[in-house]
Amino acid sequence: MSSSKVALVTGGNKGIGFAIVRAMCKEYAGDVYLTARDVGRGNAAVESLKKEGLTPLFHQLDITDPNSVRTARDFFKEKYGGLDVLINNAGIAFKGY
Repeated sequence: MSSSKVALVTGGNKGIGFAIVRAMCKEYAGDVYLTARDVGRGNAAVESLKKEGLTPLFHQLDITDPNSVRTARDFFKEKYGGLDVLINNAGIAFKGY
């Protein structure tokens, strides 16, 4: 298990989530994970931030998929013992609302 502190930003591959990941990478004294449903888009966002000299990490997470949520939970619990910071930026919408 890592002794590092860890922050996770859901929906971090674009928009406000991406800006939050960028700011966290500059200010947070620990690992910062960008999460996204789409692996390709998530990795592209990470590479974009790395070109700025930042060091985000990526983990696939679809907040609408219980299996994806469990997989992420298990990963962070095993690697870090849990999360220190969760920024729940990703949202879902239901038809008709």
